[in-house]
Amino acid sequence: MAAAKTLAYPIRSLREQVTALEAAITLCLAEPRTKPVHRLRTTTRRIEGQLAMLEVLPQVPKHRKQAGKARRLLKKLRRAAGDVRDIDVQMDLITETAHQGASEKVKGDADRLVEKLQKNRGEHAETLLKVLRKRQSEVTLALEDLLEALEPIESMYLTAMEVSELAESWYRKHVPAATKKNRDDPEYLHTIRKVAKLARYIAENAPLNAKTPRRLAEEFEGLQESGGQWHDWLVLEEIARETVEKTSALTKVFSRRSRSSLATYRRHLGKLGEKGLGRGAA
Repeated sequence: MAAAKTLAYPIRSLREQVTALEAAITLCLAEPRTKPVHRLRTTTRRIEGQLAMLEVLPQVPKHRKQAGKARRLLKKLRRAAGDVRDIDVQMDLITETAHQGASEKVKGDADRLVEKLQKNRGEHAETLLKVLRKRQSEVTLALEDLLEALEPIESMYLTAMEVSELAESWYRKHVPAATKKNRDDPEYLHTIRKVAKLARYIAENAPLNAKTPRRLAEEFEGLQESGGQWHDWLVLEEIARETVEKTSALTKVFSRRSRSSLATYRRHLGKLGEKGLGRGAA
């Protein structure tokens, strides 16, 4: 019994995430508020993380067809939810900026920006609802087929060390290599964040009391969060340039936040190493 508490059961975890996704869809269909939308987006990513891990396990039965269909449908849900979630984050950041001793001009521009984003959120929320209504039954069937294909390994387990090794090796394999040309490319930096996110979800398969993979998951999460903060400010700066004047005080505030967050993200990348975590970090 004690040993079971330190083992990870990937298929059981996948079933739990599928159940969580069904609940998130139901909540969003009732009303696509901030928390349900965030939960929907995150759960699709967690399922993708499970599928990424299962791809590299040798004892897993054939499930490529089922996994491919599930991924395609999850991607549709994630993108639709992501459009809404991004706006929720952006409005929070604008509100935060406007309440930090900003001038009346900055507050006025912030109000204009929030008004535009609120309208956009309503449109994207309607799109999300349409996608959910259209795809809900397809998603349910696709995930049921996937779980049925994986049923023979329902009791398969991994040790904490195996989970750590899988998460780290997956990250090393998928993180893009840094070059002189791409080091400052926002798409390259954003990709590292997305890879770290899935690696984190793989590491989080381990039980809470498994210190090594949980510490690794925290490292990936920290990288994901610092990269996410930079990307949020960068996108907000671009939106402000299009909505208010390029030289407006609000745009300049977002630009400073973007540069500051990028510096923090780079320090994090430097600490962990852009090509993967060291064994010491695990």
